[in-house]
Amino acid sequence: MNSRQQQSGAVLYVALMILILMALIGIVALQVASLQERMSANYTATNMAFQAAESRARSTENTLKSQVLAGENPATSLSPNDCSSTPNLAAWNDPDVQHVRRLDLCFSWGALDVPADEAERTDQIYQITAYSRDRALFPTSEATVDTVFIP
Repeated sequence: MNSRQQQSGAVLYVALMILILMALIGIVALQVASLQERMSANYTATNMAFQAAESRARSTENTLKSQVLAGENPATSLSPNDCSSTPNLAAWNDPDVQHVRRLDLCFSWGALDVPADEAERTDQIYQITAYSRDRALFPTSEATVDTVFIP
């Protein structure tokens, strides 16, 4: 009986401290998991927007290529004389429209023997700009793909 009367309950205090530490470790683990889940969702949304813009750019390239091979002069969405180096992307917020510009008309060809008539040129160079979002309603990510295409 003497041994029971001498106990002071130190095990209870140690057990409570270990329980508090375990709870803190659990809370930190939940916060880390939540952060990683948000990072993963952001990466997925960014990737979806980029892949959609890339797909639209490649689709426009295929359309241009088929038109050039058929002997047609493809229409461009920008004026051929609009050779500004920085297009106004703020006005291009429609993800269903690709913007095409004919770059070979913007170059100074120098002494090269280039036909003056636009239809006779065979060295067509196009700039294709495609814009997309990860989702139509409440988008969280957007992407713009700008390519130079020579059919």
